[in-house]
Amino acid sequence: TPTVNIEGLVAGYTGPGGKTVLPHRAVAKLDLRLVPDMTYDHAVAALKAHLAKRGFGDIEVNPSGGYDPTDTPADAPLIQAQMAVYRRGGLDPILWPRNAGSYPGYVFTGEPLKLPAGHFGLGHGSGAHAPDEYFVIESSNPKVMGWDGAVRSFVDYLYELATAA
Repeated sequence: TPTVNIEGLVAGYTGPGGKTVLPHRAVAKLDLRLVPDMTYDHAVAALKAHLAKRGFGDIEVNPSGGYDPTDTPADAPLIQAQMAVYRRGGLDPILWPRNAGSYPGYVFTGEPLKLPAGHFGLGHGSGAHAPDEYFVIESSNPKVMGWDGAVRSFVDYLYELATAA
């Protein structure tokens, strides 16, 4: 199911004290998460149709950017090379066909290029896009790679791609 998330709301008087007036304007900042075979244009049109059907056709929808979905088959050599590097590192990889992130991968995986694309990395990090985001530089835990191990994993990945071709 596609989702519509409210990132923020602004309306009415927000200064000190109170004012008993109706707001003349309200703004909602949204992000839409797409499902397979749903395009950016379709998502925006569906949102506008949903609002109009419920009597809110006068609401102005101003898209500020977005991406079509992107995917690469699990059996693509690019993905198989990633899996091989994980396994060689003693990890049992989990393949997530979709993730919650947004990036313009469709530029590569869509027409006219139709190239495979995927996320990869053996480093440890967390809190992505949050104030507490981090990446381990040096690790004292042999099961957690730091910066140097993550960089070496990309070398292994490129080697795996080159030898698989």
